[in-house]
Amino acid sequence: MDNGTVAYKCPSCGAGLTYSAESKDFHCIYCGSHFNADMLDAPLHEGTQEAFITEDDPNIEEKRRQFGDESRLYMCPSCGAAIFTDSEVSATAECYYCHSPAVLSGRLSGEFRPDLIIPFKKSRGEAIMQFNEWVKPKKFFLAKGFGSAESLNKIQGIYIPFWLADCCVEGKMTADCYKTVSVVRKGDYTYTTEDHSIAVRDGSVVYRRVPADASSRADDALMDSIEPFDYNDLTEFNMSYLSGHNAQRYDVEKDKVLPRINGRVCETSEEVFKSSIIGYNRINVTSKDFRITNINWKQAMMPMWFLTYFYKDKLYYFAMNGQTGKFGGLLPLNKPKLALFSFGIPAIIFAVIYALLTYMGVL
Repeated sequence: MDNGTVAYKCPSCGAGLTYSAESKDFHCIYCGSHFNADMLDAPLHEGTQEAFITEDDPNIEEKRRQFGDESRLYMCPSCGAAIFTDSEVSATAECYYCHSPAVLSGRLSGEFRPDLIIPFKKSRGEAIMQFNEWVKPKKFFLAKGFGSAESLNKIQGIYIPFWLADCCVEGKMTADCYKTVSVVRKGDYTYTTEDHSIAVRDGSVVYRRVPADASSRADDALMDSIEPFDYNDLTEFNMSYLSGHNAQRYDVEKDKVLPRINGRVCETSEEVFKSSIIGYNRINVTSKDFRITNINWKQAMMPMWFLTYFYKDKLYYFAMNGQTGKFGGLLPLNKPKLALFSFGIPAIIFAVIYALLTYMGVL
């Protein structure tokens, strides 16, 4: 498998190119030139990977102990310096010497090559602004330093791998349906008369591109919270879109995400069946059987902005959908401040009022 590095270089000045969410093209920060993806179908400079650990290395066991079997050393295609990555799933890196963005092309080849990608539409500045708006009303209660300019410098754009499933759900459902005929009140009692019917539904629902993240490092609940994506922006995968952003290849197989996909489509199918029963006040499902069939899979890369923060040995995170701007996350609350506001300040106010009333002779 080819594990080379690829750099997308500015044809005008030779500096590294970065995909710009603002201009929707590739931007050179040095000479100001702009290029579209069609102009960068082929990388302008390539380098060859050198394995950091080779089988004939006499110190192989020691190196494996220090760095682990997944450690790799790549050569920067711009300046030739070493680019170290300690993750087998990372698909991009940045040279610490010349700061050129490099795409680890071999990690997205063969079975790991995505079919589709949604390029970034929200810029880093928009992500920071959204984050500030989120934390501003709560800032007094947050951990010291969270949301500072220094911490915001750590916000990163990353492409997360997703599985997209086209499928069909076949199902049967039976429900007791009740329609109110009359309501009569007599004294303290209310008498309700209802018509009872049994509804039976048997059919299928077709779904396209049901998403599930394919990264073991991504929190599934967080990924679900910042959906949906607008699939109108899905385009054929082009590695040049990764330049200037982080990216991961998938490390969760299709069979591992299938239960999540199955749960989502079967739950939605039940709601579709129930929505077809109209004219009743109450519907109680008595039996149901939904099964997923005809699954067809696609790999896609989805854009995210991430900010992580460690506070008292716990990881907190902020994530924003890099296409739509929808966001979510957890905030590190300063519990002493929260307790003071919730209990301490009311107690102080009560004590002051009590002392004042006592002094005035009211108590």
